Amino acid sequence: MKLDFKGVGQLLRSPEIQAELEGRMRRVQSALPESQLTVFSGGKRARAVVARGSDFDEANTGELSKALDLAGGQRGIRVKAKKPKARSN
Repeated sequence: MKLDFKGVGQLLRSPEIQAELEGRMRRVQSALPESQLTVFSGGKRARAVVARGSDFDEANTGELSKALDLAGGQRGIRVKAKKPKARSN
């Protein structure tokens, strides 16, 4: 099977992909109290977003990261920026 640029775009916007994303993000949402799920189908691809609180809340609780782990997601292990080195006193 060979897909061209237009075919890949149609695939990324398809109802099947949208349903798959929504199912995955529902598991994340169920692990996060008071969160909201939004599914978008316009643009270049289907998207699903779970939102709750702020970045400050996530930094202090880590609940979103835990919810992603419970839902079977995989957090990134590679970062673009180099990690800062510890200060030597």
